[in-house]
Amino acid sequence: MRSSTKTGVVSCTVLILGLCVAGIVFANGGPFVVKYPGGDPAAKGVLARLDPDLKPRHEARLRVVKEDLKITFASDPMIRSDASLPPLVYVAAEYTIENPTAEEIEIDFGFPILRGVYTEPLSMMPTPDVEVRWNGDPIPCNLISNSAIYGIIRQRARETIDKGIANNKKLAELVATVRKAKGADRAKARAQLAAYLTSWKRLLSRWDKRDAALMVEYASLDFGKQKTHARDRSPFGWGPDTLLVAANLGPLGAIGEQKATQFFAQLASHFDRKAARTYESIFTAWGGDVRERSVDLKTGKVRPREISVDPKTLEGGASYALLQRDPTIYARVDYLDPKAKISEAEKASCGAILKNLPVVFTFAPMNLLHYQVKFPAKSTQTLTVSYRQYAYADTRSPDSYQLAYVVHPASLWKKFGPINLEVAVPEGVRFRASVPCKNAGGEERTVERHGDAGKLTTRFSTYRATLKNKKGELFLAVDADAWKKVKWQAPQAAEVQARRG
Repeated sequence: MRSSTKTGVVSCTVLILGLCVAGIVFANGGPFVVKYPGGDPAAKGVLARLDPDLKPRHEARLRVVKEDLKITFASDPMIRSDASLPPLVYVAAEYTIENPTAEEIEIDFGFPILRGVYTEPLSMMPTPDVEVRWNGDPIPCNLISNSAIYGIIRQRARETIDKGIANNKKLAELVATVRKAKGADRAKARAQLAAYLTSWKRLLSRWDKRDAALMVEYASLDFGKQKTHARDRSPFGWGPDTLLVAANLGPLGAIGEQKATQFFAQLASHFDRKAARTYESIFTAWGGDVRERSVDLKTGKVRPREISVDPKTLEGGASYALLQRDPTIYARVDYLDPKAKISEAEKASCGAILKNLPVVFTFAPMNLLHYQVKFPAKSTQTLTVSYRQYAYADTRSPDSYQLAYVVHPASLWKKFGPINLEVAVPEGVRFRASVPCKNAGGEERTVERHGDAGKLTTRFSTYRATLKNKKGELFLAVDADAWKKVKWQAPQAAEVQARRG
């Protein structure tokens, strides 16, 4: 985005969050494999059309001497008794960066984090567990969540749709009639709108029956007042307190933010072809892959993620827990929250939208961590990004828990030294990585994050590697059955009391 020196502001290409326009990018491939009764609906699917504009750039002046990447598969100290939970993985990437120039350089950095970031469940003020340290001292950072990106997409799409409607007098009249009409008159108005969009005169606008049905529901639903970008809070208009995360959802919250976002983007593409740029282009830019993938525990090969879904988990209270841990599943099934507090008419509209939306090739959510740092002239600094997240499940036999890490940003620097990988896994738990690793032996380790009461101890095996390929993603897997048998030791009450004095 920007880089500055003491002598002024200059443009450069750096590994940062850039607000630039990209062309249409479609990946070659499909979804992760969801197995559930009725088969895989992706057989008839197409990619959702979304509109991101966050892209990384290249860095040519600073040098990364090395990256030390340390990953620990541990348990959540706050919920350690629940063996059904996946591992809570600790990730810490420490960069040693040199500024060989004679000028101070200030840069905005972006750091991609696939999937969600852990939030302590018992915290009075829940915040994502992510931290950036500059030479050991914490510095401010802003996590641009996947939901914030969705919110921006919906807002821009809604602006495009409403502008397109306003610019077409006949269409504006029909939409207004739907919104005002009641009872039988409303049904008639909805039919007239659909007929207008699919008439032979509208063929050049690419309105087929399914997209026309989506527009009818857009006219029928109340999404509330449009929100505006909170540009006073962030140069991107995104921040932890952004108003756009839950904006422009309304009743569509019952089908989930991913499908709601696809709904808006699908309609917007009829008024502005640029709106057809896809959410997956952000993954392409950062070097990730929107397809959820896993490393096979048997072969070590990277393949599409597989997960078997029990229909019972999509009903009742169990659905909420699954949604929180694995929202991508809900983007792949026609899920309508049975407890959603919406009217029967709104439920019917949600059902019609699910019926007419093209099936999305699901993707792993991505968060972007944004922070700013200044590199003094002729200096070497240490920058550390750390976070925790739950591993995701893969049910191809043998069942496993997986972690994906985007390595690709290393290739966007002119000079980037070795990436030294260290992975700690409880002893007795089978481990596999998408790169060859050596077992460096075992040792007892204590996992600590929440003070004495949150400490857990067990013996870990350590695996090490130096990554040669600095593109794409790194995948790590542990055996799920063996994981559930790990014995964790918590400090005794007397020990805790003695430490507290």
